[in-house]
Amino acid sequence: MNEGRMRTVRITLLVLAVVLSGSAQTMEELRYAVSYIAASTVYINAGREGNLAVGDTVMVFRAGEQIGRVLIAAVSKRSSSASIVDQSTPIAVGDAAVIRKPVREIAAPELPIAQIPADTLKRSTSATVSVPERDVKRENIVSGRAGVQYIGALADDSRLNLSQPSVLLRLNVQNLYGTGMVFSMYGRSYYDLSDIYSRYGGAERLKHRLFDFSLQMNDPASAFGYGVGRMSSEFVGGMGTFDGGQFFFRFGDVTAGFLTGAKVQERGLQVDGEEMKGALFINLKTGPDILHQYNGTFAYGRQMVQGRLDREFLYLQNFVMFGPALSIYESSEIELNDIDRGVKQRTFKLSNTFLSVNYYPVDWLSTNVGFDGSRSVYLFESMKSFADTLLDKNIMQGYRAGATFRLPYFMSVSGNLSYRTKKGDARDARTLSASYRIADILGSEIGAGLRYADIIGVYSDGKNLTVDVDRTLFNALSLSLRYDYYHYTILSLKQSYTTHTATVNSSYRFSRSLYSSLAVDGIIDNTMNSLRIYAEIGVRF
Repeated sequence: MNEGRMRTVRITLLVLAVVLSGSAQTMEELRYAVSYIAASTVYINAGREGNLAVGDTVMVFRAGEQIGRVLIAAVSKRSSSASIVDQSTPIAVGDAAVIRKPVREIAAPELPIAQIPADTLKRSTSATVSVPERDVKRENIVSGRAGVQYIGALADDSRLNLSQPSVLLRLNVQNLYGTGMVFSMYGRSYYDLSDIYSRYGGAERLKHRLFDFSLQMNDPASAFGYGVGRMSSEFVGGMGTFDGGQFFFRFGDVTAGFLTGAKVQERGLQVDGEEMKGALFINLKTGPDILHQYNGTFAYGRQMVQGRLDREFLYLQNFVMFGPALSIYESSEIELNDIDRGVKQRTFKLSNTFLSVNYYPVDWLSTNVGFDGSRSVYLFESMKSFADTLLDKNIMQGYRAGATFRLPYFMSVSGNLSYRTKKGDARDARTLSASYRIADILGSEIGAGLRYADIIGVYSDGKNLTVDVDRTLFNALSLSLRYDYYHYTILSLKQSYTTHTATVNSSYRFSRSLYSSLAVDGIIDNTMNSLRIYAEIGVRF
């Protein structure tokens, strides 16, 4: 075979490999970590040097399972901040931040295609190949943090004062002793020095809070999986936190199983043993890659009190990603019982719904529309009238829409509108806001933002102005300053009030593992002034 013919064969084989690699042929996976969380802002330990840019959507994973997505809002050289798009469980420091970007290609090696090891070929264009690092699965992959915290508040009204020194431990061990199991725990112990330390129950000042303590097996290659301990289910998020277990089987892309356990109280995290919950679920997860996938769950759930039915409902959760430009997330709860003139009867009533549609048509524009709805749920035995769900504790019913325009020189402009309806004699409400942000001003790594909101509330009207400045120093110290002005009028009293809030946030990394964080809020209000402080020092591992 002559040289020209050999060259033709090589090109044909390479083109064929590219075609078979599918639509993700020019993408590579970049993995970073969540380094800090403040309110609804998530910070990632990578920036422009890590190939991140404003407007990127980053997937957040824990123990190999996707738990949410964040949208990059500001970027410096080695760090970035993002807003939360959606999350099935609260995002935490140490979670993996993953995004796919065009591969950084290298020149093709001077070897015939047949001599290139199969595990070094990565999806690429017909002119180049990429050589990724080998994925070595180690035993006992440990991550987490341990720290000492202090939370305090000092107000004009001494009844609102707070002083709580505490210690915390967050631990995640993947591939435990090579078994593929994942052990995780998150706990906090604090000593309450406040005068009203017993306001949430308990006669002791020393209190312990265990948020997560579980052992789970969820290997995608295995035909079954399970989890035991204090946990929440990735399949039925609406069941909240429970002490118990779940077990499931896999049939290709379909997973079916059940969960059962005791209800964990919201505030004190105690378990009285009288309230139990359980669910049967079926999940379908399919798609060629993380950018083209469907993940949907249908579940039947029950809540019992001393063996008697408290609540019965259906739960639906769907996430569809049509590519990097369009994704949809939805969760709904449907009540199967209701009270009519004091008599329990069968019904089919939508109770809690969350819908979010994210669309990124071009590089410089990202949009979001959604609906948040909740309806009071009557619990027959515990005699409560609110829903037991993780998703709707802070949701107000209504519609929302937003858009972000990315401009040159690391600038962005955003606009958001929310409109919500209320039943009864309360009026409808809406919030209209606009914000401007610029990162890395003149290469100084200084970022600044400005936000204004016009608020027509259910019982009050208000104007809100926020200004913030942030800076990263020496690749170790992050500092942000924020001023918030809120002027509002309470309609029933016909009185106006003004609140000024000045906030300082800082985090300092002493070494690769040793860190510290500090946040101070000073609040000046017509009715009461207060000072709040949060401090933490610890080690990440």
